[in-house]
Amino acid sequence: MNDSIVAARVDRLPNSRMHREWMLLFAIPLFFDSCDINTFASAAPALIRHWHIAINEIALITSASFIGMFFGATLGGMLSDRMGRRRSLTVFVLISSLGSLATALVPGVPYLFAARVVTGFGISAGMVTVMTYIAELFPAKSRGTWQSWAMVINLCAIPLTNLVARLVVPFGPDGWRWVFVWGSLGIVFPLIVRRLPESPRWSARAGRFDDAEAAIAAMEARVAAEGHTLSSPAVAVRAPEAREPWTAMFNSTYRRRTLTLCAIWLLQTIGFYGFEAWVPTLLVHHGITVARSLTYFTLINVGAPLGALLAVAFADRFERKHLIALVAFLIACFGLLYGLSFQPILIVTFGFAVGMLTQTFATLLYSYTPEQFPTGVRNSATGLTYGAGRVANVANAFVIAAIYTSYGYVTVFMYIAGAWTLTALITLVFGPRTTGRSLETLSPAVDPNATGDASLQPLADYPRR
Repeated sequence: MNDSIVAARVDRLPNSRMHREWMLLFAIPLFFDSCDINTFASAAPALIRHWHIAINEIALITSASFIGMFFGATLGGMLSDRMGRRRSLTVFVLISSLGSLATALVPGVPYLFAARVVTGFGISAGMVTVMTYIAELFPAKSRGTWQSWAMVINLCAIPLTNLVARLVVPFGPDGWRWVFVWGSLGIVFPLIVRRLPESPRWSARAGRFDDAEAAIAAMEARVAAEGHTLSSPAVAVRAPEAREPWTAMFNSTYRRRTLTLCAIWLLQTIGFYGFEAWVPTLLVHHGITVARSLTYFTLINVGAPLGALLAVAFADRFERKHLIALVAFLIACFGLLYGLSFQPILIVTFGFAVGMLTQTFATLLYSYTPEQFPTGVRNSATGLTYGAGRVANVANAFVIAAIYTSYGYVTVFMYIAGAWTLTALITLVFGPRTTGRSLETLSPAVDPNATGDASLQPLADYPRR
């Protein structure tokens, strides 16, 4: 038993009811993390009205979430590589849920800032861990599709959160607080997390081969009980080596991937949150009422789950780097058209297109990022690249406020479209191909003379079932 054998046995598993149940479990933390990411955008117009705070203070509080997200992604990623996927995910969900509940109870701006930092930490640490967890548990041939289905379920949180906000925010000066109570409901996840297995890839790479064997044997037995026949696993040819140090993501093999993904996450975060976090506030400042701006925002984000469904259809059928570049370019086009539109029907139509395609993009990128690193540093590297985008948005909140104040509404959307265009170009030029390949064939531990499926050899020790 070694990590190569574990990986081969995971990758040979056919899609089954077991995988569908895992998806439902993963959807719970993702759903409520997605709720909480979108809560402040809905609450901000009410805070401007009832707390009489300036747009620069909104920028400050918005940046608080991203400060927390940066530390959550980077430190949380390292913790997950040390603690294991299941245990760390439980801790991170508790942090984000309690942070959201604290946000609902704060008496003033300084406390609100602190609560958003804590919540942001838990959200990004949890989301990075789920990305890695899914990449390691699901077979290579379908992991993009499964990642997409997880996003379909959790992205239902966006229109539902907007609907909750539309119902409670206009209902008095404290109505906005209930949106954060809604975001804290993921606190139930630790009660059911035991139904998820620890990643056998993580267990094997940590030297816990008995745990890895027990987990993978239970998976195989369950799949066999469902009537599936298991083929002999194909094992990647690789030389034994020690667990990768944290610095492996910066060695000659991974440096380009790390820097490319940092740039992609940085630019897409500017584009995504520049739109999602500011649309309700900018609409209100553009002369539209709070209630109507939230109505528009709700209609725009109805497209979010549909965007993930598009990823379901295409994630494993075409090369992911090409899909990511194409979708980013389309977002840039529709986002610019949104900024140039002033009729309600056009605002909703182009906003719907942006809201849908940004989630197609996010779903593809959630699959694409953890595929590119070895198990020993997969969550650390994913967290670092994910966190790069979040720390950029600390400054981005103030940049958008300054652009809006100095140059106006339309210029904000020109800036956002530029970020998406650069995202497309960088992905197309520098991104590696990953679709359909085993995580181990993308690892530097694989024999450098072997490529693709040619590096896989059948293992006779594990008979068909």
